[in-house]
Amino acid sequence: MTPDDLLVCAAIRLSPVDSIGVPVFLAGNSMYLPEMDADFNISAFLHFENADGYELTSLIPDAYGQRMFRIGDPAPIIFWVDQAPYIVEGDAEKAKLDEIFGIRARTHPVLKDLGGMLHDARTGVFKRQQEEWLAKELEVSYGDVFLEAPSRTKYWIHRYRVALENARQLTQPPHPIDVRLRRASTEWLQKFATKAELPMIASLLGEASQGIYSLRQITEIMFAYLSNKLSTARSAEINKIAADETIRALFAHGMHEYYIKNGWPNAPFNYAKLDFVEVMKQRLAQGKESGTWEVARQLSKVLFGDRDAPTEVDDVALMYIRPILGTYKSLLGEAESRYAYNGMKFTSEGLLGHSRAIVDCFDRVQELGCIMNGDDRKNGSMMDGRFQVDQYQVKWYREYLES
Repeated sequence: MTPDDLLVCAAIRLSPVDSIGVPVFLAGNSMYLPEMDADFNISAFLHFENADGYELTSLIPDAYGQRMFRIGDPAPIIFWVDQAPYIVEGDAEKAKLDEIFGIRARTHPVLKDLGGMLHDARTGVFKRQQEEWLAKELEVSYGDVFLEAPSRTKYWIHRYRVALENARQLTQPPHPIDVRLRRASTEWLQKFATKAELPMIASLLGEASQGIYSLRQITEIMFAYLSNKLSTARSAEINKIAADETIRALFAHGMHEYYIKNGWPNAPFNYAKLDFVEVMKQRLAQGKESGTWEVARQLSKVLFGDRDAPTEVDDVALMYIRPILGTYKSLLGEAESRYAYNGMKFTSEGLLGHSRAIVDCFDRVQELGCIMNGDDRKNGSMMDGRFQVDQYQVKWYREYLES
């Protein structure tokens, strides 16, 4: 295990003439060399046995004879000018050499090279070079993602995710690898977005914190995908979309309000621009035919979020809800007269069918009420008293059916 504090004890001198060397650190009887990052800070100490027989010199500047260094400290950079040893620390500016050597800092070959190195470290040149080298290494390692045409397969999405996760373990955005990842995912979206399933799109886009797409870009791409998908989506697909936590977070107030505020967003693929009011009216009509508006209720979560539905949608929903309300109230009145006397049930003949009819009417009213009202939709049930309908009215009949 490498000790925490190491002492500069010697240096590797690569040339007998003026040059830049490598500091050697001592801990106990072991020697170590520093590994440096792009800012010339010590990132690790590497065990050193000098198996290659480098020339070592113990002549180092007096100020560093007892100086201890840790990982994270600026690395001591040792060099020789007129055969005399000098050290500047890795966080120094190029001007430090001017301060020590005056005009010679601009004319002496070693000082010019060292000054250039310090300048490049301070201005991020080395960091950018390292980042580009790492990006190229990752590009080659995941050539099927970066260098080949994408495919509409779970395997390709898996490989893209592995490349992204590996990149994030090694780098932080912004980084050159992000450009390559964005280019690969954009090409995939251009070819397959309108045909893909929601999990593939969600996996490809990832999270804004991963740095490939911003939150706004993710929102715009998801909006375009859903706009293209919802008009022909099957019931099961709409249910999955409505239940997706990411979509609910992106469009808490619904896609319709997002469109009203932002217009049609940009996306890296062509998409159908859905008329949200019309598609909702179509689903309401389909609900009339099927006898349930549950699919329309799920769709309203995506289109309108926690906001009230537009007036045009309300008008259609009211057209369907009025006759159901009339039937519902008639059934309640009939049940009260036929099956109750002073609160005691005295006959069960026909009660099963009557209870089913009452509960079914109540549930249909609930579906339509939640489509219309944003608070009801958000809460998952219609507020008691709306349309003079209340949970307590059907409590006994629902329990009877469940018994």
